Amino acid sequence: MKRIFSIIAIALIGALALSSCNKNEYETEPLKTVNVSGEVYAWLDLTGSEIQKAPNGTKIIFRTDASNLCKVVDPSYEYNTLQYEAVVTEGKYSIDLPAVNFQSVTYDIVPVEFVAEQKQVTPAGAVIKKPYSAAPLTVGVQEGEVHYRIDVTYN
Repeated sequence: MKRIFSIIAIALIGALALSSCNKNEYETEPLKTVNVSGEVYAWLDLTGSEIQKAPNGTKIIFRTDASNLCKVVDPSYEYNTLQYEAVVTEGKYSIDLPAVNFQSVTYDIVPVEFVAEQKQVTPAGAVIKKPYSAAPLTVGVQEGEVHYRIDVTYN
């Protein structure tokens, strides 16, 4: 009888222990985001005095190491590079990037090269196909911030 009572007591303690686990311990909330936006320019017409907006469809890549979003980094784990893409529309882009509240998350901004027609000053406004590129940039975002503005200029 004592043995059955002991087995039942152990089973009840085990059941109680398992039922007291909070499943929320293993769930994570989605990361908050911060908006990064700006205007994108390129000299598409050299006959004018003002730079033009980059063509629709121009892409801008944002990259960060996934470890930048972790409060505690596991040195034995190989973190991936996270990549996000913004597409230019009417000379502007806008993207929401994951951010955390315990540190600034640095993103490398990589403007993707493109080829477009460029109107020349001479002879008489000739048009050439020209590859456009822009220097890489960086931005550090942190949860709680509302907006960052980063303009991109292609040459």
